[in-house]
Amino acid sequence: MLLIIQTGDPVALAQPFGSFADYFIRGMDVSGDQVQVFNVHQNQTLPKFNSNISGIIITGSAAMVTEHTLWMRQTQHWLELAIDAKIPILGVCFGHQLLADLLGGQVDYNPKGRNMGLSVCRLNDAGSKDPLMAHINPKLEFNTLVSHQQAVINLPQSVTLLAVCEKDQNHIFSYENNVWGVQFHPEWTIEIMQAYIKQRQFDLQVEGFDTQLMIEQLQSCNHARGLLNQFKKIVGLN
Repeated sequence: MLLIIQTGDPVALAQPFGSFADYFIRGMDVSGDQVQVFNVHQNQTLPKFNSNISGIIITGSAAMVTEHTLWMRQTQHWLELAIDAKIPILGVCFGHQLLADLLGGQVDYNPKGRNMGLSVCRLNDAGSKDPLMAHINPKLEFNTLVSHQQAVINLPQSVTLLAVCEKDQNHIFSYENNVWGVQFHPEWTIEIMQAYIKQRQFDLQVEGFDTQLMIEQLQSCNHARGLLNQFKKIVGLN
């Protein structure tokens, strides 16, 4: 059973594509009976551990990790137990930052500003050998879709840096052999990214972004999306 920890809801223009959990379910091509979704941002209690939990995904969110709300702290406490139990965990965007904060890293607003739209992810040597990126070899650069203001400023000492991008020095990391954090959105499609750009159009233009150009530059990110299939294999889902 794949457990999806849903930490937020899509913006209005992206809601026709479903919930954050729906994005992952489609991206991984799994059936609904293989997945359990828990809305921790709505104070839904996470379950007790059992042998049926084969993997965990932590979604993105409009919330900020630096808010340190009660539901975030409770989720981190539960994740500590999951990490100790060696359950494979994938944190995406906010989920990536929540894991980094839990493990002792520093999350804050990115001094390079908002990162949104198409971005190039660059694997280092450790990243090229990591099982989550096995489908990318020997390619060390691949396109991703991003949307975030905060980032992991300082990595926890205990993790391994796997990749960077132009605006994020800590774009992917791993911890031991069962935890991964990725700042980009492997579950997003071009249509979802377009919806977010249009929803945030005013703020983006105030910040100096050319939103029309951002939309024109978008393209399918197959290597990034393939990461979901790799995680699916790691957790043993058919």
